[in-house]
Amino acid sequence: MLYSQIQKIWVVLVLALSIILTGCIEQQATPEQIQISTPQQITPKQAQTSTIKLETTTIYYEPYPLAFYNAFYELGLPDITFEIKNPMDIPVTVKLTSEYQSYSNPAITTVTVMPGETKVINQTIPLIREKIEDVKTKTKFSLHYKIEYEKNGEWKVWDEETTMIDVYPMDTMVWAIKDSKGNLWPMYEYIAVFVTPKDTSVQYLLAVAKEYATDDLYRSYGLYRSLPGYQYPGDSIEEWRVYTALQVKAIYNTLQDAGMSYVNTPIAFGEDYVQKVKLPRESLETLSGNCIDGAVLFASAIEALGMHPYIIIVPGHAFVAWEVKPGSGIIDALETTLVGSSSFEEAWISGNLQLEEYWNVLQDDNPWNGIIVDIKTCRDAGILPME
Repeated sequence: MLYSQIQKIWVVLVLALSIILTGCIEQQATPEQIQISTPQQITPKQAQTSTIKLETTTIYYEPYPLAFYNAFYELGLPDITFEIKNPMDIPVTVKLTSEYQSYSNPAITTVTVMPGETKVINQTIPLIREKIEDVKTKTKFSLHYKIEYEKNGEWKVWDEETTMIDVYPMDTMVWAIKDSKGNLWPMYEYIAVFVTPKDTSVQYLLAVAKEYATDDLYRSYGLYRSLPGYQYPGDSIEEWRVYTALQVKAIYNTLQDAGMSYVNTPIAFGEDYVQKVKLPRESLETLSGNCIDGAVLFASAIEALGMHPYIIIVPGHAFVAWEVKPGSGIIDALETTLVGSSSFEEAWISGNLQLEEYWNVLQDDNPWNGIIVDIKTCRDAGILPME
């Protein structure tokens, strides 16, 4: 009996040991049971967030007429235009930088472009006056620009280039400029930057001219030793014509007695031309000038009187005109090149005959046939004197 009990206990121990061993020994897994850990697949959306995609276009303009730099900056006219398109489904922040190396401070713009959005950003580069005044002949500036995007708190360069731009000095009128796509932009209104009514030499000219307003005709119009501009109390257009012409005559006679002479060099006018232009102070210093120099000088003096001047430009020639009565739209003209050889009355008649001769082409749609540059309209548009 005791043997039988011992035998049962032994069987239980064997079974228990078998269970314990079975639990401790790991079974070999079948191929179907093995779980392989693989990298998570990146979806297309995640791929776009890790790689920035942009579509960019850059447009620049040339030649650069340094005479216009102040007007360009005041008007915010661009030196370079960036077009930035964001084709992604996340916003992107970009930084745009441009400069004329060694001649400007950098223009910097930072913008955020939303998904699917296209932004056009114009930059006007701030030139350094002291540097550009040293430019005396046609040259080239290095236009450097850079497009960067922000990623993880750092700026990454998307595009960076340097291109050479033709530049003309401050004594040169550029009649038209082109952008890098070949589009033409007429600039003839910018002749107004050379018209400088506040220049001290122009003010001195008027001070001397008052002493030429002394005969009985001046007295009869209340102009004795006075050049008041548009202060006439009458209504007659003919009287207004005489009243304003007498003031221009005083300027004309002053220059004639000073020895002003005409330099016979026709102007180069057209979309493919540039033209040297003297500032009024330079014409007064040398007492000489060609037709555009004379037109600019007289326009400066007329504007300084508070009157409304025009510069009329036709192929190869330019002359000055003025509105005879404010708001009338009626203008008189003067052939300034006769100042060294003919009387004011002859120059006045000659100017008006030319105005009549060219009137139809001055009114057509092609400015290169001839153009009337309204200095007052230019001022209202923000085209201010160079100095």
